[in-house]
Amino acid sequence: MTLKNTFGEYSFVSKVDVTDLEASVKWYTEKLGLVLESKYDTPSWRQFSIPDIERFAIGLNLSNSVEAGNTVSTFVVKDIVAARQSLIEKGVEVGPITDVGHGVQLSVFKDIDGNLLGLRQNPQS
Repeated sequence: MTLKNTFGEYSFVSKVDVTDLEASVKWYTEKLGLVLESKYDTPSWRQFSIPDIERFAIGLNLSNSVEAGNTVSTFVVKDIVAARQSLIEKGVEVGPITDVGHGVQLSVFKDIDGNLLGLRQNPQS
């Protein structure tokens, strides 16, 4: 069983909550060498690709409060309805699909330790 069998085409985004978006963008760019992908910019979100790693990204989410351990790793899929249904069929409790704006849809689920994971579908281009 592979991720492609479960989700179809996918990529992976790990969400990191931050309190100062622009300062964090500078830090992740300068300190880690990540590449800002401005096509995903929203007022509260910046997303980075990681050089030499395909289909994996880190997203910074502007938040009023930040607690350690609130990172949500997210699988970016082409068909969130099908990916969600695939997880449900495997016995995973998956939350509803929510439109979070800018054409992005999200759904969250937990692993056996309660860690949050997500499904995300970007707008069709």
